[in-house]
Amino acid sequence: MTSKCALIVPVVVLMAWLFVTPKTAAAQSAAPLEKGKYNTVELLRLMDKDRNGKVSRAEFDSFMNKEFDSLDVKRDGELDENELAQLHWNYLSTQLLPLMDKDKSGKVSRSEFMSFMNQEFDRLDTNHDGLLDVDELAEMHLKYPHVTSR
Repeated sequence: MTSKCALIVPVVVLMAWLFVTPKTAAAQSAAPLEKGKYNTVELLRLMDKDRNGKVSRAEFDSFMNKEFDSLDVKRDGELDENELAQLHWNYLSTQLLPLMDKDKSGKVSRSEFMSFMNQEFDRLDTNHDGLLDVDELAEMHLKYPHVTSR
């Protein structure tokens, strides 16, 4: 697994986990947030092509399209359960595939994948400015540390 893929695995898993897990309103301390920031800086660098410290929807979409391509090992334009398992989603695969697979084909098309990822972008964009900053990305690490430690 390449270093890029090793970094995207937690993000995609977290996005999926955010979708299938109810959000909590618990207050978070500053110290864990700083740890989450440390864990997301490299991912932010990979996604933030204009180097403004934030990830736009266009940057996010570009990154996720490339991620789809790297997961699509069969090069058939669809992700099956085995291809999704590359992300170590074994514990989520029974929940995630039905959520992403809107046409119930048993596979996830690029369109379905991107639709799901765009919903997750909206969930992560807590200040609704159309950009993901390091705090919004780090928040995933705070809420779901067991997922990001994989």
